Amino acid sequence: ALLRGLAFEALRVVGAPAEPDVRAVLDEPALRPYALLWLAEHDGVDPEDAHEVLTREEATWLWVDTAAAVADHGEAPMLVRHLEAAVQPTVPALLDEVRAVGHPRTVQVLVALAAAHPDPALAKAVRR
Repeated sequence: ALLRGLAFEALRVVGAPAEPDVRAVLDEPALRPYALLWLAEHDGVDPEDAHEVLTREEATWLWVDTAAAVADHGEAPMLVRHLEAAVQPTVPALLDEVRAVGHPRTVQVLVALAAAHPDPALAKAVRR
């Protein structure tokens, strides 16, 4: 997860010459959200609005992928902040979408999130 994010950060530095290669990975489910965001930013979309180019499923997949990187390399408070930054309006809505999206790291992310969250009721909801 971290490597995917870092790879696309590096491609931001490369810029326009990377566009054909970025377009070539649009059919790869693990890379598609990153590629769509890269292309949107490359086309001048404000980074604050770039998430609008993703479907809800792609955004949720990217949320899980980022959470996996945070769980592997960050600290518990960072994972809790990532939960609070989700686009879903409620934690139960996020959890429903996370469980449905099919990301290979979903279980690990949910276990890490349950362990990290200071609210016992929310941690219990995450474990369900």
